Amino acid sequence: MIFISGTKEIWLENTAVAIGKFDGLHRGHQSLIQKINSYKSHHMTSVVLTFNYNPACRLKGQNPVLIYTSLERRIIASRLGVDVLIEYPFTDETAHMEAKDFIQEVLIGRLGARHIVVGEDFHFGRERRGDGALLTGMSLPLGYSAHICPKIHTELPKSFLSDDPAIPADVKDEADISATLIRKAISRGEIEIANDMLGIPYTIIGEVVHGREIGRTIGMPTANLEPGPTKLLPPNGVYASAAVIDRRVYPAVTNVGRNPTVAQNQNRRVETYIHGFSGNIYGRQIEVRLYHFARPERKFENLDALKAQMHRDMENSLAYMEKNLRDGQ
Repeated sequence: MIFISGTKEIWLENTAVAIGKFDGLHRGHQSLIQKINSYKSHHMTSVVLTFNYNPACRLKGQNPVLIYTSLERRIIASRLGVDVLIEYPFTDETAHMEAKDFIQEVLIGRLGARHIVVGEDFHFGRERRGDGALLTGMSLPLGYSAHICPKIHTELPKSFLSDDPAIPADVKDEADISATLIRKAISRGEIEIANDMLGIPYTIIGEVVHGREIGRTIGMPTANLEPGPTKLLPPNGVYASAAVIDRRVYPAVTNVGRNPTVAQNQNRRVETYIHGFSGNIYGRQIEVRLYHFARPERKFENLDALKAQMHRDMENSLAYMEKNLRDGQ
């Protein structure tokens, strides 16, 4: 996959372009990607166009908190079969560009779009004046096709949607899949709900950094990631997980938090004990997939108690994975 970021100097031809925020690359986003990939049989290049800064956050002066970082989005988009991923610079000029000009100058002029795919609630251009209707209306004169993908619906616990704990957990309601709902699920540690909407496991990708090596001291070495302040993390606690190293998936157990037993780290870390793996991965990029919140983070009285709990956590994680997941997920 070709990745282009931070430049307007883009010159492509014969493309099928999906436009959106693509924060999360959830099942709704995947429907757009499936559509542009379908045009490959007509010798088109599939292109995902997003921005190097969330437009809504930039206009409000906010720092974005991302379901997936730029690196994670790049890796996942490549797995989904995208040919070109563009993070277009969201400058003042871009923010004030009329929607019609964006279609003509960027989508047609720079990206060579022959097919344009968006979601039904997508807006673009100055004051969000552009939408699917405008794209459709300009398609014939400019010689491209426009496809508007409907939202993807899913069933969710009604208590999750309403925040009313009195509603039984087995009472369901239908909702549109959205990054907002996925953020809510992750922020509450409801990883199964988030994963259902994402269509893939919630993922943390990064370089393994050195920790205090307490895990190695007690015979249970761990891989430490520091995702940084822009990555949306679930609540502190222990999660059933898997680690992906050199394309091989290992069952694992992951602690998100500050490791209060050995030190109160200033920054939150993602620390993973990987079952059946013993290699040196310091400085290497790995992927951690979360599946289930097991328990809150806690402080133990000594390292022996911590080690015993880590063994129990791994046993519980293995049992969860065996019961709920297919091989390779």
